Amino acid sequence: MEQVVDSVLQSDEKLARQVKLYLCHRYSGKKLRKIAERFGVSESGVTQASRRIRIKQKNDKKLGKLITKMVKELPLSNV
Repeated sequence: MEQVVDSVLQSDEKLARQVKLYLCHRYSGKKLRKIAERFGVSESGVTQASRRIRIKQKNDKKLGKLITKMVKELPLSNV
């Protein structure tokens, strides 16, 4: 998953990290604790980052299209 995000958002590390948090939270099925440990944030930080990206992609159509493209490339997108 991280390789997909890095290949699409290689020019913006901060946004790439936020999108990785969002995708992990939304599609990985992992517990918040595990995601939080992986990214070095609190469990509420995972939830907040995920919420912010959801809002951002609704307001930024280009970002929304990029995230949709990344989700289609994930092996979990067929579920």
